[in-house]
Amino acid sequence: MDESVNYKRAYEREKKARAMAEQLLDDKSRELYANVVELRTTVETLKKTQAQLVQSEKMASLGQLAAGVAHEINNPVGFSLSNITTLKEYFESIIEIDDAMTQDGKSDNELMTDYRAQREEHDMDFIRDDTPELLEDTINGLGRVKDIVANLRKLSHQGSDEFEPCNINECIEDCIKATDNELKYKMTVELELGDCPEIQGQASEINQIFINLFVNANHACEPSGTLKVKSYATASDVVVEVSDDGMGIPQDRINKIFDPFHTSKPVGVGTGLGLSISHGIMEKHSGSISVQSEVGVGTTFTLRFPKTKT
Repeated sequence: MDESVNYKRAYEREKKARAMAEQLLDDKSRELYANVVELRTTVETLKKTQAQLVQSEKMASLGQLAAGVAHEINNPVGFSLSNITTLKEYFESIIEIDDAMTQDGKSDNELMTDYRAQREEHDMDFIRDDTPELLEDTINGLGRVKDIVANLRKLSHQGSDEFEPCNINECIEDCIKATDNELKYKMTVELELGDCPEIQGQASEINQIFINLFVNANHACEPSGTLKVKSYATASDVVVEVSDDGMGIPQDRINKIFDPFHTSKPVGVGTGLGLSISHGIMEKHSGSISVQSEVGVGTTFTLRFPKTKT
């Protein structure tokens, strides 16, 4: 056979093989691109689901505090309303005295006699002494309500997805205030907050961790106990230790406490997601959370947040 014919056949086979390879590469590239797009969509969906789960758990935690918050708000609102009712009566007395002093056809002596009689009847000396105290108590009471609502709004806010400078000690203090309505009747709170630099993080999610730990400590201490919160800085981390002297965690359960839906609380108390979500938040912040516990002695959670690199 002519050599040129063999060369032509070889060339055609190579050309056909190259076309098949190019088509296969194109098909696989399209398939890979479709998989990448699907994977991106799945990742975005998971991120949104995680954010919704964190927010749902946060609202569930705040919901557990609702009774205490309602009680804490009801007290100042109650005595403020009572004070305002009393002030209304005082104002009516002043109006009556003013009306008596503006009657036509009476001499100055008669008006002065009526004024003195009205002052004595309405006990104006007591009204003068009592009014400033009533006003101060009312302003302070409504200020307490404002602070409670503002703090709850701050903690329930979903916050930005971006990492921002975050003061750990401020987060701790905000969460102590938010849980104070539940803690103060049962727990002695001891804060030992050191000089800690700001970290990069999401304060709203970090707050969720502290609320979970403070509420869990409260539930672990029966009938009463002590919650100790300590913060300090090491060469590489900002460290927070949250300790209680409650019932402790058995060793056969301690490795499961960060598992989703694992809980020792009664049905209807908690979701079993608090510590699991807290663990995820710490990983998101490139940090860690660990636990040491002894039954009948208490539990300490240690959180380590990496310092911001300068």
